[in-house]
Amino acid sequence: MKKLCVLIFIIIITLVSCDGRDRKYKTNAEVLKENKLFDSFSEEIKYIPAQRTEVLTDTILSTGFQVKIQYYALDNDYSSKTVKPSNKINKILHFKNFEAHFQISKNKKLVTQNIINKELFKKFGSPAFWEQAIMQYVWIDYENSTEDFIVLNTSFNIPETEIYKDFSIAINAFGNIKISQINLVENLL
Repeated sequence: MKKLCVLIFIIIITLVSCDGRDRKYKTNAEVLKENKLFDSFSEEIKYIPAQRTEVLTDTILSTGFQVKIQYYALDNDYSSKTVKPSNKINKILHFKNFEAHFQISKNKKLVTQNIINKELFKKFGSPAFWEQAIMQYVWIDYENSTEDFIVLNTSFNIPETEIYKDFSIAINAFGNIKISQINLVENLL
């Protein structure tokens, strides 16, 4: 019985001495670093746009063309950028990619329907650009559209930079699509 009491007394002393006194003078950051948890607590993750984003366009032109565009953000497809502000907390920005589903009709007869996304434009730039770029807009180019074809414009941007690529998508009454890059920068001599 005496041995059992001594064993219980030793166990009690051992448990009482494990009260975390060794961490008493450590900062929270030091404790997290010691347990390899600091990086997960020193990140702020932000999705741009934060909410579901969708823009619907339904336009009938006097030329007989009807254009329906559904432009929306993709939830699981984004371009990431890490920012280190002065407060030492890494801010990870996830810029959501967009795509647009369009449907073109001429005189109430379906001409074509397709999806506009980065894959459609891969031959117009380097893989590094397309890895980071986000579709900005899709709009109808009323000035360049005629009786025979409709023109859609789109723009891609690398977020938080001035790097853009703009494109024109001409669709004729037979559904043929021609894509060309627009150079918006003037060459001055």
